[in-house]
Amino acid sequence: MYFVLPALGFGQVQEYSPKIALAVETYAFLKGRSAALKNIAKQFPALKSEITAATKSTAVLFARAEQNIEQFLSNELPEESFNSLKNQLNAMLTEQTERPIEKEQHARDFLEKISSKSSTLNTLQSKGIISFAYHDVPHQEITDGHLKIFTTKDHPKAAETDLEIPIPASWQAQEAEMTQTVQQFTSFHGKGIEKILLVIYDLPADQNFKLDKKSVSEIIPPQTELIRTEAIKIDGRPAIMVEVEENIPHEKIKIRMLQFMFTQDRKLYCIQGSIGPVESNKNLDLHIKKYEPLFRLIASRTQVGK
Repeated sequence: MYFVLPALGFGQVQEYSPKIALAVETYAFLKGRSAALKNIAKQFPALKSEITAATKSTAVLFARAEQNIEQFLSNELPEESFNSLKNQLNAMLTEQTERPIEKEQHARDFLEKISSKSSTLNTLQSKGIISFAYHDVPHQEITDGHLKIFTTKDHPKAAETDLEIPIPASWQAQEAEMTQTVQQFTSFHGKGIEKILLVIYDLPADQNFKLDKKSVSEIIPPQTELIRTEAIKIDGRPAIMVEVEENIPHEKIKIRMLQFMFTQDRKLYCIQGSIGPVESNKNLDLHIKKYEPLFRLIASRTQVGK
């Protein structure tokens, strides 16, 4: 699969932020794949039907990813840098595709390889493809079936709990620093600023804790602004959704969060979706609005063991 070669080296052309680097590598992968297919079609016209069959299942996903990456890079990079990047990639691919394919069987092997959906969508490059395919509508990654189920059963940091939480397939599981955080997931294969966390707190046995706006306002840190609350249900249980923004003045950064909380067996469960950290002067209203449908979908599909 020689179209991978440009992608492997292209991310080293210039130093980028992790998310931009992922976008560049994924873009090179998609462009290389497309160039390889065009080269096969040109050299072996009789394989047209095989090409169509090999690309049919992923055509829409790949096209969306490429379009969203172009939009993302055009917003994040100066116009001159983005044009230079595209010119370099085109030159690399032209050099690659000028080399003739020695045997038709090599082309057939290539088409058979990419026709396998499991092979195509479970590689490192696929994390970038899926991430950017849903860059504009994050919740659709789950509704389209690209998800994994995280379970707390037998988890070392969640003894005697049994939750199943749907997580977008392209988000990477990471260890969290806080002891109460069972697991953390980060968008764009660990390179984004959006996170999903499961946090579990033990409640005092001698207190009658009631989860409502008043109790929530009492437990949030002083530097955290309570924006809104909403009564919801999680797997049929009474719960509350809380939107807060935490400011960290000494670092001049902030984090916006949607927290979905419920209690059971003297434990407070919090499924948290967050944006940040970002500079404290940045407005996160549109950003949290974009990700709210995803965070709500995750909470609404969470299953709680009996």
